[in-house]
Amino acid sequence: MKHLANRIKTEIQMLRSMDLRSAGGLLFLTLLLTAPLAAQNAMRGSVPAAGSGPAFDLSLGATYLAMSAPTGGSANLYGADASGVMDFSRFWGAAADAGYVRTSDVLSLGHSGYVLTFMGGPVFYPLEGRNMRVSLRALAGAGLVDSAVPQNSNYNLHGWVARPSYAVGIGVQHAVTGPFAVRVDADYLRTSFVDSTDTVTAQNNLRLTLSVVFHVRDRQF
Repeated sequence: MKHLANRIKTEIQMLRSMDLRSAGGLLFLTLLLTAPLAAQNAMRGSVPAAGSGPAFDLSLGATYLAMSAPTGGSANLYGADASGVMDFSRFWGAAADAGYVRTSDVLSLGHSGYVLTFMGGPVFYPLEGRNMRVSLRALAGAGLVDSAVPQNSNYNLHGWVARPSYAVGIGVQHAVTGPFAVRVDADYLRTSFVDSTDTVTAQNNLRLTLSVVFHVRDRQF
């Protein structure tokens, strides 16, 4: 009986050992199979998701301004314009614009003049094609006008006036290569100067701008 009891005990220990070895093997096999999956998930999780948010571009261009004089006639001014545009969706954005134009002789009066503007406002995109984009914008800000007007046959009135200004216009942008594009803008620009009685009055100006556009951040929406 004692011999039989020892044999049964030995068999039980062998079974337990086999169970432990089987469980250990099964656990090792499970880890072996699941390790690559866990590694793939970790790699996928480490890859950043596609960026989202507003697009942003900068532009610099040449500007022509036909400036009306309060006493009649107009002066032709030439200069530069710089702007930045941030698009919040495919239809809407916001623009900041700074322009400077000048002439060496205002209305043949022997006095130089210039117009300096800083404005900002919303931009709307009604049409967009593969390489072309049409924009409408409304800007408001401040304008500084240095000019001259004839006061009488012997004297001219000249100086500068700083007043609020605004512009509304349309632009057509065409992609060129990579992040670069070309844009043409036409704006109605409202500024202020004085008439021959030294009274501040409004000026109606036509502004045309040809710009090179650099897309700092492409659209992700």
